[in-house]
Amino acid sequence: MRTAVAVVATAFAVLAVSSCLVDPTGTHTRPGEAKLLLQANLSGSAVATVVVQVTAADIPSPLVFNIPVVQSQAIGTITVPAGSSRTIAVRAFDVGGIATHAGAVTVDVQAGTNGTITIVLQPLAGDIPITVTLGSFTITVTPGRDTLFVGDTISFTATIRDASDSPVVAQVAWGTLAPALASIATTGQLTGRVTANHPGQTAVVATYGGTAGTATVVVAGWFASPTGSNSGDGSRRPWDLQTALSGGNGKVQPGDTIWLRGGTYPGTYTTALAGTASAPIVVRQYRGERATIDGGTATVETFTVDGHWAIYWGFEVMQSGTARFCDSCLALRPTGVYVRGAHDVKLVNLIVHDVGHGVFTEDSTRNIELYGWIVYDGGNTNATRSDGHGMYIHNNGLGSKVLRDNVIFNQFGYGIHAFVGIGSATLKHIVFDGNALFNNGTVSGFDNPNFQVGGFEIADGDTVTHNMMYFSPGASGFVNARVGFEGQMNGTALVRNNYLVGGGAVFDVGYWQDLNVADNTLAGSSTMVNVHDTSSVAGWQWTSNQYWRDPTITEWTFRNTDYTFANWKTASGLGTTDVAAAGQPVFPQVFVRPNLYEPGRAHVVIYNWSGQSAVPVDLSNVLQAGAHYEVRNVQDVFGTPLASGTYGGGWVSFPMTGVTPPTPIGGSPRAPIKTAPNFDVFLVTSSGP
Repeated sequence: MRTAVAVVATAFAVLAVSSCLVDPTGTHTRPGEAKLLLQANLSGSAVATVVVQVTAADIPSPLVFNIPVVQSQAIGTITVPAGSSRTIAVRAFDVGGIATHAGAVTVDVQAGTNGTITIVLQPLAGDIPITVTLGSFTITVTPGRDTLFVGDTISFTATIRDASDSPVVAQVAWGTLAPALASIATTGQLTGRVTANHPGQTAVVATYGGTAGTATVVVAGWFASPTGSNSGDGSRRPWDLQTALSGGNGKVQPGDTIWLRGGTYPGTYTTALAGTASAPIVVRQYRGERATIDGGTATVETFTVDGHWAIYWGFEVMQSGTARFCDSCLALRPTGVYVRGAHDVKLVNLIVHDVGHGVFTEDSTRNIELYGWIVYDGGNTNATRSDGHGMYIHNNGLGSKVLRDNVIFNQFGYGIHAFVGIGSATLKHIVFDGNALFNNGTVSGFDNPNFQVGGFEIADGDTVTHNMMYFSPGASGFVNARVGFEGQMNGTALVRNNYLVGGGAVFDVGYWQDLNVADNTLAGSSTMVNVHDTSSVAGWQWTSNQYWRDPTITEWTFRNTDYTFANWKTASGLGTTDVAAAGQPVFPQVFVRPNLYEPGRAHVVIYNWSGQSAVPVDLSNVLQAGAHYEVRNVQDVFGTPLASGTYGGGWVSFPMTGVTPPTPIGGSPRAPIKTAPNFDVFLVTSSGP
């Protein structure tokens, strides 16, 4: 209430001041006065009104000015008597008249022209600071923003106006904040020419009379193209892909981006790009285009990753060769992405299909993140087994490996295979989070799990959280998710908040010193849990898991003996707070996983328990109102959107009629299974409002 009264008092003060101080013409200052132009960008704040008060020992009554606010910009003039120690206080108010910001400065003001004064208004409650400038001139630079290629030039023009809005013709000083990116040369009193030197973004600044005007120059990143060459400049004349991945003849520096233009890049490639922790190098598919690396019939890995502090983003890796069967060989189709000698590397939103293993990571590579991939149809068979896992992972524990928000389906081998042979590697400190894995192994004729962490050497410090796994009814008689392998004793692991449906055994558990299994949901028509550990489970925590299976059936196994649910809890000492129920859930279960790297992108996983033809999904944590969005089934990720439009908030209907799954190049022993209407996974993408 005290704030509201102060605003009313201010209004009367403004009337009194305006009647005796403002020049009748409104265009000239009196001798001994200075007219100062106030400007402030209020974007992102709640400010609706700006009030300026000027006080000094020789000013009998405070001078008060209201500054107009139009489209989040405060622009107006104040007239101040020349003299020393003028305190200029600025306050900002919201539409309700509540004060939101305040700031003040004490300065000497001279008659006529003054240098620019800056006042920072601090928020009074939960808003953002606001910078206010007061000066005798405004400078506008045109164009306000432009995008150039390396080597391009463009002219900028400065317009100077005084506080009475009259034009001023004078020599401005030109500069750029980052001359290495873009430099500028003076070509006239009010003009300058910018030359683009290196990819990045910088400001062009024109200065006069203590006032500056700015414009933005974006120098487009480096480019590779299917028709590029080693002799290109990486800009208007793109490089070939290997030249770009080798550093563009020394031009690519930490912090740079290499854009892959659309088209097919045939062959195999190796990258050893090296950025820094604060300035990684980015290799990314150009927006709105489809860049495909095709390993063809090569017998070596399609995309090999060495180097460090780099991000590989959004492109496609595949092999157009048709070979799928050999009598006794393995790896007939080479690995798509081979993380060989890298550290501190992210591989984001890749689409990898029809290769061997989608990715293989060497044990010694560290701090590797595999995020947001879509992987399918990889692998081959021989006379006795299949091969080709979506993600094949080793980790020695000296750094982490993170597998998060990936979608993997219809691999000939496993979905995720964290496995090592005797003496070959370890499985330490691996994060498996938010991955959607379904029907892996089903196309090969050999049943394989969707997920496994465990081998013949120790697994330790691993976390398996928020993953979603599914086998279509009757699709697999094998394990869905396996944690631990055979008799190998492992260290610690956390298995929490996973949703596992289907398979010959939904959850298979090996030997662990310390295992935490909590808050998981399991459903299926066969074995729910098979615990093999014959040593001791005294160090385990097994709580609050939900099973959708008749608890009176002997589908819970402990040390090779099958039990009813109640007897399994008694025999094992596990799951005292677990619950089991016959049947299946009544309503659809929907998981929305917003993409951490691309706003407006998400994976949506739907278990359609009620068999609805469409399921509503709340996308409010993914899309902004007014954004154009598209919804695709991941089993037709390059196809026509199943739903699209302008997002108005709330729920979007996802059709559950399904699509025909992609046929593996070269064929498969079994046809891919259509998962709809029971289950489907979708990709949501959008462009901003």
